[in-house]
Amino acid sequence: MKVFILGAGAIGSLLGARLSKENEVELYSTNEKHMRAIREKGLKIEELDGSITTYKLKTYTNTDEIEINPDLVLVTLKTYKTKDGLLTLVPRLNSRPIFLTLQNGIGNIERITELVPREQVIAGITAQGATLVTKGYIRHGGNGPTYIGEINGPITPRIKDIVEVFNKCGLNTYQTDDTEKLIWKKLLINIGINAITAIARVKNGYIATSKYAREISEIAVKEAIEIANTMGIEFDKHIFNEVIEVAKKTSRNISSMHQDILNKKITEIDSINGAIVNLGKEMGIPTPVNLTLTNLIKLIEEKHKEEETNE
Repeated sequence: MKVFILGAGAIGSLLGARLSKENEVELYSTNEKHMRAIREKGLKIEELDGSITTYKLKTYTNTDEIEINPDLVLVTLKTYKTKDGLLTLVPRLNSRPIFLTLQNGIGNIERITELVPREQVIAGITAQGATLVTKGYIRHGGNGPTYIGEINGPITPRIKDIVEVFNKCGLNTYQTDDTEKLIWKKLLINIGINAITAIARVKNGYIATSKYAREISEIAVKEAIEIANTMGIEFDKHIFNEVIEVAKKTSRNISSMHQDILNKKITEIDSINGAIVNLGKEMGIPTPVNLTLTNLIKLIEEKHKEEETNE
């Protein structure tokens, strides 16, 4: 299978490397230094046991450089980059690929189907953990399952085929007929981990080991559960146990939002905690902890922007 990774940051690079074991994979990112390092020296992945694996991969920072005819486009862009990334890619396509979003947050399906026919779009989540340590170097922060399914409806042959492709490459992957609930489940996990670790500048494991981090996480997740249940997407309080399990399994991982803050980049807060705040306002449901976390992240982003302006 020909696979094009649209948004080869930490998780996109990790998945691309794994999939390259059995498939033809191309990575695309606007991070020129990262792409150049992979092109020249290979992508180095620090495995969970501390060993280093190097993958030789094709990389691009400009779609004008290539003829693009993939079977599968794996969308791992930051949510706020989705539209621009697709506008760059779609006009250059010489095929009708399947687009699989494994992005964080909610609203990504809607962003993609504005520019891609709905029948070409499928969705999923992954609990793999990865940190971009430096250009061309990824630290695998934890294993976790990946789920893939149609946007709506039953499991189809193409879902079964893609799940098989992932599993053949060592990625523990399952098919699902309820992508909406799984995307919300991943959202709840991100709500319980990302902003807190980014603000406190700690690794994921602190959510499980610090009583302070755990309490903030639990309240933020409870607020989001109330929103989900009001929308008819049923969860109970026990979902928080899964947040803790993910934090434990990815204990040495630096969350994607934490990485963005460290690198003084814009975060995905608007599609994670911020999305809960906005839905809460629409429904008349208070979300004070998610509002606080959202505003603290935006305050940090504002500070970084001011520092950049003054340099």
